[in-house]
Amino acid sequence: MFELSIIIIFLMLLSGFIKGFVGFGFSMILIVVLLDMGVKQTELMPILVPLFVILDILLYLENRKHIQLDYKTNFALHPTTLMTTFVGVLLGTYLLLSFDVEILKLFFAISVLIILTLLIYKVDKHQIKIPDERQNLAFGSFAGLMTGLFTLNGIVATIYLLYHQYPKEKYMATLVTFLLLSDIILVSVYLFANLFTLSGLILSMQILVVVLVGFYAGVMMRKYVSARLFKIVIITILGANSAKIIIEFLLGLY
Repeated sequence: MFELSIIIIFLMLLSGFIKGFVGFGFSMILIVVLLDMGVKQTELMPILVPLFVILDILLYLENRKHIQLDYKTNFALHPTTLMTTFVGVLLGTYLLLSFDVEILKLFFAISVLIILTLLIYKVDKHQIKIPDERQNLAFGSFAGLMTGLFTLNGIVATIYLLYHQYPKEKYMATLVTFLLLSDIILVSVYLFANLFTLSGLILSMQILVVVLVGFYAGVMMRKYVSARLFKIVIITILGANSAKIIIEFLLGLY
């Protein structure tokens, strides 16, 4: 039991480190921890969402000096992005509550792996390509859908940022803006659907105490890596997360 506790603490620290370093990927490891702790699949998201909100607020405070209110560069503030994200979250939450959506998660993971092969050549490109309104419409809709279904908004936003060649500081500032706005929408929908519980919130706060240590270690490490290495790490984590989803799906068939 003591050995298991040490492993769980290490994984919590690692999940926090990943979140602090790249801004997403937090649930990739923490979901495994929660399942090992006996948390049911249906209880995962209400426990994870408060953690997302708190950590995203901390990332915002760290990167606020790089955040601009220009909705062209900071596409998270674009009206088209906001409206389509809201609609996507509503649809995703409805699908999550009404259907078995694991097959959609599998297709998403496979798609991410394919897209990553096309993004590798952009690791040395840091000149921002401003997204247009049609791209923001498609992005907001899909990111909202993935937020409502699996809280995978960070992965969708990260791919969007890599495609448009955002440098490290702009990447973090724009990502955290989108995450905070989608968090607000997600929390509102979850409250309306009565998905949060007091016991889940207490567990979230207990986990947070450990996660914060790894989180701040990740924040400090990010400040000392080059923009190129930063993007390489992002692509590696995206690939690992997608591979994990595919393996879990295949194991679930047996």
